[in-house]
Amino acid sequence: MKFLLLAALFSTLGFGQSNDCDTLDKCQEAIKTDWRASLPHFRLGGIYFRQGNYTQAANEFRQSLTGDLQPKWIEALAHVELGKIFDVTKQRDRALNEYRLALRTKDNTHGALDEANQYTQTPYQVE
Repeated sequence: MKFLLLAALFSTLGFGQSNDCDTLDKCQEAIKTDWRASLPHFRLGGIYFRQGNYTQAANEFRQSLTGDLQPKWIEALAHVELGKIFDVTKQRDRALNEYRLALRTKDNTHGALDEANQYTQTPYQVE
């Protein structure tokens, strides 16, 4: 039963995607296979973000927005992640613009709109 629940959760989060990745090498390989796939760019942005490489993370999140936008939730979450980067780098006006773009998608998958609303009120800070 636990296995089925985990499988459903991972597939909901996009982990079941054939072009998914969880490491830098896997993401880069997935991008070589299909450079227009948004998911590997989004995942790569997350890896760079966690490393504190905000410039590279922003580039990957932007690239995810110019790709195939599959799964659909990438659009809202990429804008939220870009907003976080701009907050961390003390570019509040740009951050607010990204949060607004996320809100315009009306897609609250994975709490994207909740985060956008939260960080519109209070800037994101690295923990």
